[in-house]
Amino acid sequence: MKGIFWKEGESFSNSMSLIAFLLVRYPEIGSVRFDPEQKTLLFSFVLVKSLTNEEFEPFKDHLLLSLNNMTLLQERESGIIEINHAEYDGLTFLEIIRDIETLSQEEIALITGVIHQFFEEYLMLDQEDTLQEEDTVLQEEMIEHMLEDLKDSRQEKRLIGFREEGRVLVFNRANLHK
Repeated sequence: MKGIFWKEGESFSNSMSLIAFLLVRYPEIGSVRFDPEQKTLLFSFVLVKSLTNEEFEPFKDHLLLSLNNMTLLQERESGIIEINHAEYDGLTFLEIIRDIETLSQEEIALITGVIHQFFEEYLMLDQEDTLQEEDTVLQEEMIEHMLEDLKDSRQEKRLIGFREEGRVLVFNRANLHK
């Protein structure tokens, strides 16, 4: 997506493109945050249920085991993997932090698949558009290419992307009021 500009003539960066593509491809992802200093992505998923530790721990164990098995099969390092949850007003926010350096498109698909397996009936989804199979494959390839580009480039913007009323919005967090 080189050559795309978003505001005041600033170019649309690899990290912005990646966040936008992730949110379009995976409607179950509520938000994505990019931290350029830590070189991590934080994926947030929203459940319309207060999750107990007895429900969270088996999910966390299963996801960690699945991610570790994937990295073993692919003969690569696993990097940073953090899985947390927070409750707010009857909702649960699942947060998964992964480092850019070792993250892959297949891993993102695995994460969303495990979340569906455990919490499908409670998962808040944006189901505005249903992607065709060809679109899904193309978007996954684009995400993989953007991840690879991001590994090799220096990004400075702390970004957050989320959905609002069927649109994907990406903001520079440094410009947001605290």
